[in-house]
Amino acid sequence: MGAYFSTDFAIFGRDKETDLYVLVEEINEGNPMSRFKHETYAYALNKKHMDKKTLYLYCGYNRLVKCSQLVEQEVPYIILEFATAEAGIEWDNCQEQIPKVYVDLAWLERTFSQNYVEMADNDMYKRRYQNFKLSMKK
Repeated sequence: MGAYFSTDFAIFGRDKETDLYVLVEEINEGNPMSRFKHETYAYALNKKHMDKKTLYLYCGYNRLVKCSQLVEQEVPYIILEFATAEAGIEWDNCQEQIPKVYVDLAWLERTFSQNYVEMADNDMYKRRYQNFKLSMKK
C-alpha cells in the first residue's frame, strides 16, 4: 500500500443493533485494501457482515475508507468514501485477497459485477455501485 504512517491495518464494522464499532479483522499480511475489497464484496452480496451497517478500513487511527449500504427508491447501493484520492485509486487498481491466501484473484468480483454496476461520479473520494439486479434486495 501507499506511504502510511503505520503498519497496523484493521477492518472494523459498526453493529446495526448497538451502533458500536466492532473489530472484524486485523490485517498483518497481504494487501489491506485488497482484503477490504473482498470483505466489501462479501458485504454487498449478503455473504458476510449482515449484522453491520458499515465497514471501515483503518491504518492505525486513520480511517482510509468507509463502506455503507444505502437504499434509494427500493434500489440498493454500495457507497465507498475514501480519506484520500490515492486510497480511491488504490481501490480501483487492486484485486481481492481472502484471509490467509495472499494472492490477488477475483474471488467474488465476478459475482459482484453480475449484480452491481459502478455509477459515474467525478468525486475522487467516492465510489458508488448500484445493484441493477433487484434479486439482492432485502
